[in-house]
Amino acid sequence: MINELKKAYTQYALKIFFTLLASTVIYSCSKSDDEPEEVNEQEVINRVSIVLSEGSNSQTVTWNEGSTPPAITLDVDKVYTASIYFYDASDPTDVEDITLEIIEEVDEHYCLWEIAGLSNLTITSASTDYAGSDGIPINLVTDWSTGGAESGNIKVTLIHEPTTKSGTNRASFGGETDIELTFPTTVQ
Repeated sequence: MINELKKAYTQYALKIFFTLLASTVIYSCSKSDDEPEEVNEQEVINRVSIVLSEGSNSQTVTWNEGSTPPAITLDVDKVYTASIYFYDASDPTDVEDITLEIIEEVDEHYCLWEIAGLSNLTITSASTDYAGSDGIPINLVTDWSTGGAESGNIKVTLIHEPTTKSGTNRASFGGETDIELTFPTTVQ
C-alpha cells in the first residue's frame, strides 16, 4: 500500500510539474506589455525650402536631393524673416511636409544655422518661432539682419534629439544630423 501511495504521489507531482512547465512556456511566449515601443524611423528629407520675407517681398530657395543647394541673394541693410520647410518628396504625387512632424516633436529637434564669411549677417530666432517645453526656440522661423555687401555661406543643420540647445558649432549640440545643407549667400 505504501508503494501505491508513493506511485500516486509521484504521478500527482509530475502532473503539477508539467502543468507549471507548460504554463511557463505559454506565458513566456505571449506578447508582453513590457516590450519596448517601436522606434520611430528617421524621416526621409529630400527637399528643403527656405522662404525669405522682407516687407511685401519674398523669395523662396528650394533644394532637391541630387542637386546643389541654390544661392541665396539678400539686399544690404534689410531684415528678413526666414521660414524653413522640410519635405519627403520621394513620391512627387504625394509630397509629405515633414515640418509638421518636427513641430509636433519640438523637444526632439533643433535647427542650427552657421554663418561663414558673412561678418555683417546675424541670424536669430524670430518671435514667431516654435519653442520646446524648455522654452528654447528651435529656429524653424528666424530673423536675418544684413549689413554691408559680402559673400559667404549659410549652413543649416536639422538636429534630431540634441543633447543641448545651446552652442556655437554642430559638435556642441550632440544628437543626430537629419540633414545638413550649405547655401552660398551673397548680400548686395
